[in-house]
Amino acid sequence: MKDYIQYLQDVFGLQNVMLAPEQAGVEAAKTQFFTAKGPFTVSELRHYELVFLNILTQSKESLFLPEVNDLYSKMKAAMKLRNLQVLELDCTVEDRSQLPSELAKICESKVVVVYSSFPKDIGELIFKGPGKWLETYSPAYLLEDPAAKKVVWNDLQKVMKELGV
Repeated sequence: MKDYIQYLQDVFGLQNVMLAPEQAGVEAAKTQFFTAKGPFTVSELRHYELVFLNILTQSKESLFLPEVNDLYSKMKAAMKLRNLQVLELDCTVEDRSQLPSELAKICESKVVVVYSSFPKDIGELIFKGPGKWLETYSPAYLLEDPAAKKVVWNDLQKVMKELGV
């Protein structure tokens, strides 16, 4: 591989050659979790009653961006989540089917709300891992398609019922 990179630099005059991590001999992180402060690090497995997990497909979709966070904060306030242990994460994921097992490595939760611009099983509370998961549209998506707010509110009401809120 080193010879090939040198060949590309010599023949094409390239200054840098970027390779996929697996081609460069480095294993890529399949799933990464982020909080408002940066990469999520865990010192011990913690239990949360509710996890909001936002799947990033574009940088403008982060829960922690001011315009997205404004709507997201209103959604949480409407849910009346007082006295609940809540974890809020953005994540990048290569294979969504691995997301439950990847999240289980860092926390346990009763309910996980997965926000996505392209939810799979929208509005269904499904057992995945130790808790129930519900996928719905992300707050960033709602900024682009306000008509979907009713769908998301119905989904969040299912979560509230499940949590006894």
